[in-house]
Amino acid sequence: MALVDLENLKALLKTGSSAVDERDTFKQLLLTILTKASRVDLHTDSSEVELIQRIMQEYTGESFDSATIRSEAIAQAQESSLRPVAKLASKVSEDMRVLAIGALKEVMAADDRISYAEIDYFNAVAAAMRLSFADVAGLLQD
Repeated sequence: MALVDLENLKALLKTGSSAVDERDTFKQLLLTILTKASRVDLHTDSSEVELIQRIMQEYTGESFDSATIRSEAIAQAQESSLRPVAKLASKVSEDMRVLAIGALKEVMAADDRISYAEIDYFNAVAAAMRLSFADVAGLLQD
């Protein structure tokens, strides 16, 4: 097993070696899971919003203002099913799903506390994206 090289994966996303539709799907997947994570504990902290903005810029090259992040968080909070996450995840590579779950972990820790609701959400997202414990830990099989 080898550790995922996140820097190389981020570079691939930026250089366009993946298909445009896969990048767009990844962007939507990332925005969906991160904004919902910021709202799981019923409070969208400004540190979470700022981190989501940085992650979206770094991983997708697109900027999102705080109002867009907050409105998307409210919209995602209304969605109780993770079927949209599963559908989006099925259209991107395993490496991209691992990158997304790593970003989710960062956002959950942004406000220096992780609630049981956030842990439940993290586990549900990992399952919806069909990631194993090794994938979530950042380990991939050769």
